[in-house]
Amino acid sequence: MRVTDLRASGDLYLKLGFRELPNDEQPHLRYLTFGHTWLILSAMDAHGFYDEERGEAARRGPLGLGFTLAVPVPDLDSAHALWRAEGLPVVSEPEDTDWARVFVGLDPDGYEVSFEQFHEEYRGGRG
Repeated sequence: MRVTDLRASGDLYLKLGFRELPNDEQPHLRYLTFGHTWLILSAMDAHGFYDEERGEAARRGPLGLGFTLAVPVPDLDSAHALWRAEGLPVVSEPEDTDWARVFVGLDPDGYEVSFEQFHEEYRGGRG
């Protein structure tokens, strides 16, 4: 995900429970993991785009249009409180669905993040 403030974005995802892999060789990238999922944050203009037309579109924004990162959390209320404390937009307030309690927020670059606290019967021993 290309971001405008690499430090702020990385620190936010760390607060959500992501872990960072050491990467002193590439100061314009942050490698984060969440279980078996990798999230690579890249400073907006530190790396070229594969297609310049898409690069121009990304620079114009909004970033992340059509992209949603789903993050399973053990405590939805804590994640929601963190999002509010960081002053980040909440697109949909916490609500119950058939499979989980869910809320959706936007990160500092406008990427949509869907937080899901699965109901007990859908956890499959994941806690």
